Amino acid sequence: MNKIIRRILLFICICVFLFSAFQLGKIFYNYYTIEKESAELVTQYVEEPEEEKEDPLKRVVNFEELQNINSDVIGWLYIPDTKIDEPILKGENNDTYLYTDLYMKSNTAGNVFIDEINSRDFSDDNTIIYGHNMKNGSRFHDLRYFVEKDYFNEHQDIYIYLPDGSVYVYQAVASTVIAATSDLYQKGIDYDSYMNQVKSEASVYQNVSDEQVNMIMLSTCYSGTDNRYVVYGQLREKVKSE
Repeated sequence: MNKIIRRILLFICICVFLFSAFQLGKIFYNYYTIEKESAELVTQYVEEPEEEKEDPLKRVVNFEELQNINSDVIGWLYIPDTKIDEPILKGENNDTYLYTDLYMKSNTAGNVFIDEINSRDFSDDNTIIYGHNMKNGSRFHDLRYFVEKDYFNEHQDIYIYLPDGSVYVYQAVASTVIAATSDLYQKGIDYDSYMNQVKSEASVYQNVSDEQVNMIMLSTCYSGTDNRYVVYGQLREKVKSE
């Protein structure tokens, strides 16, 4: 009898092990696929002159092809020396691209997208941009490092490329962790009051423009909690490609 029980327990343990191994395999394969697809998007749709690879303003994004795939593509976000190099989309609402990729297929990594309250042309005084914090380092994972002062200071420039050939260059001005329900997730801001609140909650903060300029607010999950990593950028210049 004991021998039979041992065999049953062994069989159960083997089944649990095989199921766990299968689930882990699915997770790692999913991460591999996400990273591979992200790299392929840059290779396929971003051109960088070989002699000027270090100049982000020389990059050219093929929006015509991207928008043929998905008309919700409205821009491309790039932060040098990070893994953040992604198309930006705007869906019907904030759930549209939460778990859906560029090709309208189900994907746990979703897409980088702007808030449903924002305009497609980044003309709002505060444009909120979301992306998942993926454990393999993709999407907005690198935002977590901006709460470290040295990393923040070394990654000041944020680039958004638009379909009309414009490049909006933003300067990182603050980083922090806030609640997902924070009233900082808004547009139509009272600039002085808003920036004072940002400053009071910031992990890292530097002097901002005295006059109101348009901002972006990059937001991602914080370790499975109801908090969010946030990086703020202020528009420094608009560059129109020749």
